[in-house]
Amino acid sequence: MKKRIHMELLDYHCFDGLSKEEEKKVIQDAKTIMIPSEQILYYAGDICNDVLFLKSGTVKVYIQPKEIGVEEMTLYELNSGSQCIVNLFSTISSSKTLATAQTITPIEGWLLPKDTVLWLINTSPSFREFKMDIFGKRLNSLIALITDVKFTTIEQRLLNWLYVQGRDTIKITHDKIASIIGVTRETVSRNLKKLEHQGYIKLGRGVIALT
Repeated sequence: MKKRIHMELLDYHCFDGLSKEEEKKVIQDAKTIMIPSEQILYYAGDICNDVLFLKSGTVKVYIQPKEIGVEEMTLYELNSGSQCIVNLFSTISSSKTLATAQTITPIEGWLLPKDTVLWLINTSPSFREFKMDIFGKRLNSLIALITDVKFTTIEQRLLNWLYVQGRDTIKITHDKIASIIGVTRETVSRNLKKLEHQGYIKLGRGVIALT
């Protein structure tokens, strides 16, 4: 059973192209976890020492931007196979997290220690390339969304939020987005139409595709 669990861990795309030696180290160093729902994984300002790889369940990553009139703003949700940029960046750089992570449902997964992650970055070109690709696509949008949430236009805030999700196609309703970023549904719909007209996105029924 243990071998099967860790083979599922190696199914993460960031481990594609690892050598047998690198795969063996990942299997040896990974720690399996089971955490109930409604548990804080880290608070904003913490420093992470492990990278989370989610096998099942859902985690939300959020900030509390009271200056825009909402108590909580969800940056993104993590499901099986997705990677948390806040957790990854904090672990690699030993810097404070920019947001808080909390389990929505019970979760199962693995924690890979910081030393192992840094070893992979130094020894595995494929792992390093994958992680740098994540940073390039999502980190700038994430920082902009967090630091400029009070001052940016709704249009720019929406675009930053969409980029932060890390997916080309996002299944979500306008009502859900409105509740996340603290504006009305009408405001979301109007600004999404603007973004579509500008060529950034394509709207479908319950779906937003980045172009």
